[in-house]
Amino acid sequence: MPEPALQDSTAFSDYIEITNSFYQDLLGYQPKDTSLQQVSGLKWKNFTIQRGLHSNSLGIYLPRNQTAIIKGKNPLSLFHEYFGHGLYCEQSLTGRRLVDLEKRLLEEEKEFFNEKKFIKDDLDTFRKQNHTFQELNEFREQNLVQYELFAIWTEYLLSGKFNLRKNFEKKYDSLEKEDKEVVSSVINFSETYGDLATFYAFGLGKVQDQKRLLRLAHDIFRRKLERTRLILHFGSGKPFSDIDLFIVSSDIPSTYDPWLDVRAYKHQDMTEGIKAMNPMITDPIIVGSLVFGDEDYLGELRRKILVQPITEEAIRFNLKEYETERRRSKDESLGKYLQDKNLRSAKTFLTNALALKNGNKILTSKGLIDYAKKRFSHSEKFIELKGGIE
Repeated sequence: MPEPALQDSTAFSDYIEITNSFYQDLLGYQPKDTSLQQVSGLKWKNFTIQRGLHSNSLGIYLPRNQTAIIKGKNPLSLFHEYFGHGLYCEQSLTGRRLVDLEKRLLEEEKEFFNEKKFIKDDLDTFRKQNHTFQELNEFREQNLVQYELFAIWTEYLLSGKFNLRKNFEKKYDSLEKEDKEVVSSVINFSETYGDLATFYAFGLGKVQDQKRLLRLAHDIFRRKLERTRLILHFGSGKPFSDIDLFIVSSDIPSTYDPWLDVRAYKHQDMTEGIKAMNPMITDPIIVGSLVFGDEDYLGELRRKILVQPITEEAIRFNLKEYETERRRSKDESLGKYLQDKNLRSAKTFLTNALALKNGNKILTSKGLIDYAKKRFSHSEKFIELKGGIE
């Protein structure tokens, strides 16, 4: 596609500096392993011929050496290749896998040819018989849409920061209708749920601190926060784990997404859950960190849990939930991930019921896991409890 005319007066180095600062504040990181190479317009034609690129190409990203190569000083190409493909390859599991495969193939090529002279036909012959090349090709085909879509959305995001949105629209005006619809769906998602949510939905790593979780909550829930009493963060908090939020609200429902797990209760339902010693409630209240809400209210809930006596009703509740979750774990329509999640939850409820029956009041996920390890043999497979209420 033709290179759009650029009218912004921002110095090229400022695009990098300002965007790095924006990403550091928003995400907690910026590109660090990706290098940038600029090729002047006069040399670009020869470069495209050597690389086998389309003559209208404005840039390319090379995962095997993590280098973004762009024509001249075009900011849209910088956004696409350096901040799009570059950050994706650094901060998503899919991108990292792509880089690993490319680097492994490079090492195997070096070893095979061992500094001997070879031509392109020799390289093609080697690759046709090479397992890593076949694996790489298959992986690229499976993930190409996501890979390119993230880079295009990055252009959209950053073009807005630098008043270059018209240039973005002009560049992608020639897309096919179906492709435009896919791009528009991502843009609509980002405008509805915010930038952070979009980065995380693409699978980029998360810095799960209070600052970013609060921003995410404001972006996603917006005015619903006015009627929300509490948001807690719990779970592992690892970069590539989902974000676990425990919410007390009359407006926000429980939802699940591969990157976000919202466990929401109305105040009355949550109060009844404490009486039932529901581990899905006691664990996040005891171990969770405050993202939004009243610290005094959180303290009150924790005191209620600590003084709550063990009752037969609580034991029966946990056994009933065990049966419900076990039944869901066999529902193939949910998909394997949710089936496994329900199975872990079933084991959590059963372990909690047995602990309560024995007079043991265990309030946290870690406590239940430790109890299962000591109480049950490996043959009973209760060791698999881990993750049930993370």
